Amino acid sequence: MLNLHVNNLNISKSEFNKILPIFSYSIATFFLMDFAFFIEDIVTTLHFSYIESFILLGIPFIGRMVTPFVYSYAGRIGVPRLALLSITIMALISFGMGYETTFAELFASRFMIGVFFGLATSASIEVSSITADRKVIGLTMGGWAIGWLLGAIFFMVLGSWELVSIAGIIFAPALLFSRKHNVISPMLQKFHFNFSLKVFIIFLLGFTPAYVLEIVPSYLGPSSFVESIAAYSVAVFAYLLLPAMMARFSLKKTLFSSLIIVGISGVLFFATLNLAFAIIFTMFGLGVNSLLPIISRNLNVEADKIGPSMNFSAVAGFIFPVFLTLGNEALNAAVAVFVAALFLLLFVAIEFGKHGSRNINLKKIFTNH
Repeated sequence: MLNLHVNNLNISKSEFNKILPIFSYSIATFFLMDFAFFIEDIVTTLHFSYIESFILLGIPFIGRMVTPFVYSYAGRIGVPRLALLSITIMALISFGMGYETTFAELFASRFMIGVFFGLATSASIEVSSITADRKVIGLTMGGWAIGWLLGAIFFMVLGSWELVSIAGIIFAPALLFSRKHNVISPMLQKFHFNFSLKVFIIFLLGFTPAYVLEIVPSYLGPSSFVESIAAYSVAVFAYLLLPAMMARFSLKKTLFSSLIIVGISGVLFFATLNLAFAIIFTMFGLGVNSLLPIISRNLNVEADKIGPSMNFSAVAGFIFPVFLTLGNEALNAAVAVFVAALFLLLFVAIEFGKHGSRNINLKKIFTNH
């Protein structure tokens, strides 16, 4: 989903809506991750167990794994239109969730949120590639941090999971702003199962900090709003900072230094719960995500394998919030972050040794060669 043929478009890159991919990725993340702030409220009001609540938090990541199988068919309506249609459907699902009271109902709704999250974000990445604008591409991936910010702000203002879910309906008109560009992706050919174990490992390990951060709101309690707003506000800029550092210092130096910072700051944050460490950990932990497609292309992985492999690696987004809460959450989270950073560093170092480290122009990563 990262290899959009710009030559197939009937529009020029200069006139394409550069806000659409950032908006779509951000709002999709809001619907996915607002539930992280619901855990205590869900347990109190619906009397679910913590395990049930964390299953509901993580199940959309299983739904996201459906994306590679349906994207090639859903995208025939046009990629920009798909992104905004997915947002509209997620808004309607979210509205309905505000009136649901059983585990089965919420499980089904959250699963469908994951399916449309995968469609919205995959389409957003493709749309951002059309612009060939490094800032747009960076901010599109930074939509993860923006969505988290919205979740924290909505819950802080409205105070209950029902009201936040119902309030999601304000994004339902998104489809009305869909431009009538028939942007067709090369992924919309007959479905082929494209998968790379290397990319799967890279994204699974690279996204570990993001998955670990799922449990932070319930772990910190009321103070999580301050932490989230401060940390994710700074993290948005990391999606621009790290690719810029890569261009200045090289991919290898930027990645390795970032992973060292992630590992150390993650351990220090969960050991001390210090806000400064939370900001550093969140900033670099999420910022590393902007380098993962670049790493994948550096290892000579075909572009059409990156998207599906990334979506399948999302299974960890379900596993982490469920299993990290078994036992000592802080210890489990610190170990997970440190081990993932170490393993990713070693894995990439070995692979760089095989293929040779080289810097790829960021613009070219998002186009077909």
